[in-house]
Amino acid sequence: MKTKITTIFFCTILITPILAITAAANSPPTNPSIDGPTTGNPGVQLIYGFCSTDVDGDNITICINWGDGTNEVCIGPFTSGICATATHIYLKKGNYIIKAKASDGQAESNWSSLEVNIPRTKGVYNSPLLRLFMHFPKTFLIIRQFLGL
Repeated sequence: MKTKITTIFFCTILITPILAITAAANSPPTNPSIDGPTTGNPGVQLIYGFCSTDVDGDNITICINWGDGTNEVCIGPFTSGICATATHIYLKKGNYIIKAKASDGQAESNWSSLEVNIPRTKGVYNSPLLRLFMHFPKTFLIIRQFLGL
């Protein structure tokens, strides 16, 4: 009887640290993928998708840095493997790098990134020929008469 109690006691002592180590181990979520347009216009809302999974099945929060000096935004938590969407409006032309990382509340992924180019918008009214027609509406009639059309 004493042998059984001693064996159970020693087994309990040996297994307890293993269980504690196993329970404490946590894997970080995968680096989030960033899906969306790589070009856009100033003042126009752009929509991006962010996807990440956690091997432990923990819920995921995604933090986004839009690269334009605005505050970092965190969205979630979401179920592991569910893609989240976020929108952003760039107000000025330029090249921006969107960075995103995923967190399960205990561990974080590395940053993922996507470069976005917001070129200067060239409006229709910047065309010299169109400005000529706008200032002198009869110009088209004169050119048409001159060309014999």
